[in-house]
Amino acid sequence: MHDREFSDAELVAFLDGEAEFAPVAEITAALARDPALQQRLDALAIDRAALRRSFAMVEPEPGVMPDLAIAPVGARAPIWHLATAASLALMIGVGAGAWMAQPEPPGWAEYVAAYQALYSEATLAHVAPDDMTQQVELARVAAAIGKDIALAQLQTVPEAHYKRAQVLSFDGRPLVQLAFTTPAGTPIALCIIRSDSPDAPAPQMTRMEGLSAARWLRDGYDYLLIGGTDSDMVSRMANRFVSMNL
Repeated sequence: MHDREFSDAELVAFLDGEAEFAPVAEITAALARDPALQQRLDALAIDRAALRRSFAMVEPEPGVMPDLAIAPVGARAPIWHLATAASLALMIGVGAGAWMAQPEPPGWAEYVAAYQALYSEATLAHVAPDDMTQQVELARVAAAIGKDIALAQLQTVPEAHYKRAQVLSFDGRPLVQLAFTTPAGTPIALCIIRSDSPDAPAPQMTRMEGLSAARWLRDGYDYLLIGGTDSDMVSRMANRFVSMNL
């Protein structure tokens, strides 16, 4: 095993050859002695390949107008379907006198949902840092959005085990992801980003990318809790986070 726990963001940067965002030397050295790290890299490479194939599937041939197929009720609508729908709406509007309004582009929550949909039980199974490591990591991540988050709050959430924190980004703004797993291993994520929208502190339940999700706004922050298909559990967790004023 290696001494340092690398985030998915660092490993993705390593795969992309972006040395400014990844500790290349550390990861390279760790790969020589940690088979589990190589498995994580392989999994991330597979996920990214799947995304590229998904985008390729919706690219029409030059000069060919894609058929407008109606998805069956209850079917999942991945994030790339949203992008395709937007482009189709634009083309139809131009050709038919712009009688059809363009749909709103996907926001941060839609991108988070698409990212979370790639997670499996194996994604976080290897993550088992000690309290000190989690505390240092959480302090760094929470500072990115100017918010105090106590490790004890995350460790006392019923029905889920806190795993890690990482900083993502949307539209140039820091986006915090706090990752949990259920006793069955289902990955759950609480994502937080700054917002100027008015408060809406009561969690609103929905489904995104086929996953159960709850969203609320409070004190200048926008929250999204998402993962699994147990809506009752996600609702209970969301209300617990609200009650502790996380």
